[in-house]
Amino acid sequence: MSIKSLWQATANDLKRRPVQQGEETCDVVIIGGGFTGLSVAYHLQQRNVKTVVLESNTVGSGASGRNGGEVLIGYVESMRALTEKYGSDAARQMFQMSLDSIDLIEGIIQKEDIQCDFFRNGNLLAAYKPSHLDGLRREQEFLYKNYNFETKIVEKQDMHTEMDSDFYHGAHIDEKSAIFHPLNYCLGLANAVEKNGGTIYEHSEAINIKRESHDRVIVETNNGRVIAKQVGMFVNAYTTDVHKLIKKSIVPVESIVLATETLPEELCKNLMKHNRAACDTKNLLYYFRLSADNRMVFGGSGRTTSKRDAQRLFENLQAGMLDVFPALKDAKVDYKWSGKVGFTIEKIPYVGQLDDGTHFAFGYAGHGAAMSTLLGKIVAMNMLNEGDKNNPLDRSNLKPIPFHNMNATGLGIMKYYFKFLDYIS
Repeated sequence: MSIKSLWQATANDLKRRPVQQGEETCDVVIIGGGFTGLSVAYHLQQRNVKTVVLESNTVGSGASGRNGGEVLIGYVESMRALTEKYGSDAARQMFQMSLDSIDLIEGIIQKEDIQCDFFRNGNLLAAYKPSHLDGLRREQEFLYKNYNFETKIVEKQDMHTEMDSDFYHGAHIDEKSAIFHPLNYCLGLANAVEKNGGTIYEHSEAINIKRESHDRVIVETNNGRVIAKQVGMFVNAYTTDVHKLIKKSIVPVESIVLATETLPEELCKNLMKHNRAACDTKNLLYYFRLSADNRMVFGGSGRTTSKRDAQRLFENLQAGMLDVFPALKDAKVDYKWSGKVGFTIEKIPYVGQLDDGTHFAFGYAGHGAAMSTLLGKIVAMNMLNEGDKNNPLDRSNLKPIPFHNMNATGLGIMKYYFKFLDYIS
């Protein structure tokens, strides 16, 4: 079994990029070489704004290249719940942003000819309990009544039309979500940045940000420094002490993923009939889809603190996969990997500019494959003073999460609580 992720093992082009050294200047310095940071650079370079991207590891080495490759509409919470929280106007705008995010990705893929196995066949949200299907029906009605957005409910007895499993009690399907090879999309976006004149440095961690004036900021690396007019930090769950407020405003949660060996074509056609993204309604959810080379990619939550703990978590995840898909009982697992997902206290992504001038976007809560490219574009427009000041995700008045340093303990307790809720719901 490979220690690489499936995406690393099947990447188009893992070319080496230089390390930042010495002193250089640019218009905007971007910290983070994932979806968000690269999208900021891409959209700025379209306007001839000179950008430098600093990546502490390699492009896409964080969540952008380690996720399940599910490009989903919506957010963690239902649009009904978000409407109750933020009001109908803000929720409507948020929903439209989630639709726009996938259109934007599809447009970039086509324009830049990025080979990343992008398939827009929708998402299947599977009901873990019969009561969960009732909630999905209410969401279907809400989406159609308020947004004229049509989705489909699949009853339990009809689930065989979607997947080869008796595990779930029905599903809610949208046709707008997508799947892709996340690392290849990220690498393609990086190539597009460079093609348009941007500079990307790898193994070049930002270790200090010093604001000297409103239009002069210095970002220091281990081997040099970059002087720019503006700075943005886009590292999501992989944040460091280089900006303590941003670090204390995000909670990293670990997710684990496995991928099977290549499966027979006929088996794949039966497992997932329409090649959709899929996830379920558990609090400690499963998410799964087929890869372009006919592997089952199956993920869930987990915190791998040791090799023994990691082995147990992956064994449990594989057992969960067999609960959902008994037909995979003889399938060998070729890849196992993990990564961090970023959550805000509101469980929605944040975007904005702090009082010290730092631009940011983070906290995608598992929906970053879709939303991060759009939020990167929004940041770019903000840097050009062309952004929408009424963006419902703007949190320029960012506040740290109370007792942030206790979140690791709290997450452990919450997992047991969520497992209990999944049991009783």
